[in-house]
Amino acid sequence: MFTAAIPHDLREACMCKAFRSSLSGPVLQWYTNLPNNSIDSFAQLTDTFVEQFASSRKLEKLSDDLYTITERTGENLRAYVGRFNREKMQIPHCNQAIAIYAFRKGLRFDSDLYKELTKYPCKTMEDVLAKAWAQIKWEEDEANFVGKANSSYYGGRRNNRIDRRSNDRRSEPYPTSDRKNVQSRHESSGERSTYGRGIPRSSRPKVETPEYNLSIEPVDLVAVMRKMGKTVKWPRKMNALPEHRDPKLRCKFHGDHGHRTEDCIALKFEVAELLKQGHLREFLTDKGKQTYARRDDQRQTGSVDSPPEPPRQDRVINCISGGSEVSGVSYSAAKRHTRQVSNAEI
Repeated sequence: MFTAAIPHDLREACMCKAFRSSLSGPVLQWYTNLPNNSIDSFAQLTDTFVEQFASSRKLEKLSDDLYTITERTGENLRAYVGRFNREKMQIPHCNQAIAIYAFRKGLRFDSDLYKELTKYPCKTMEDVLAKAWAQIKWEEDEANFVGKANSSYYGGRRNNRIDRRSNDRRSEPYPTSDRKNVQSRHESSGERSTYGRGIPRSSRPKVETPEYNLSIEPVDLVAVMRKMGKTVKWPRKMNALPEHRDPKLRCKFHGDHGHRTEDCIALKFEVAELLKQGHLREFLTDKGKQTYARRDDQRQTGSVDSPPEPPRQDRVINCISGGSEVSGVSYSAAKRHTRQVSNAEI
């Protein structure tokens, strides 16, 4: 192969020209668009290149970046551990103490693993992952057991269903009156209310939940409500048996599994009551704040909950119904009253 020496005064120009051979795509287009006579040396070319594409350089991750990884709403423990490990593997020379602390802080506050790691801290990440995998096995085994129990329970009920209603009322339609009226009627008569039992969930009357516009998620809202102390009326435990509830759905307001926090009816009613009392309004959207401000103005002026005006009367028609209030309603009573009056005058 023929080689030739490059003169000393042409080395800078040759290096700038040869730099183009290592470029492609958008970088080559940038090199082509450089103005003529704008580069005086190879050092200036490299500085211009670094300044132009410095933002495209992939930054090295640090151990502190693990604090941004938290367990998401509805995410199981297996998914969280896998996501945490993937991020940790991308950090060179990761600090074990920071990784252990960040893993624990990323867990849900009410999770069993968080309580375990808080009570009994681990010194190595291997011990933390060992406890995490033990908890994962337990949760998955519990979910499989509950799933089998539900299938056998509802399958048996489907095959051996017993109608609790008496035979003489079996063909009658279920009353569709207001739920509160039904409950109050049973309470006044001393009977136990069976409202909604024996009826498919889809055909039961739906409970109208209050509507409001908040700027934060329901999970974050529950965290704010916990700081309010006795102002919040917390619900009782769920009536349904634990094995009949979905373990994958968890409610922060009840502190138990069975449904999601954003679907909790008790939470919606409690938030509506707190908003009516003037709490939590700083978390309303602009539209929600305008709505509640308008309601407060109407309540102060008395335009809300005022009874409607009676209808205007065009004329009054007096009617006689039945007999006289003095002599009774029957013919014999009228004659008897006449005789009594005559005898009294004599």
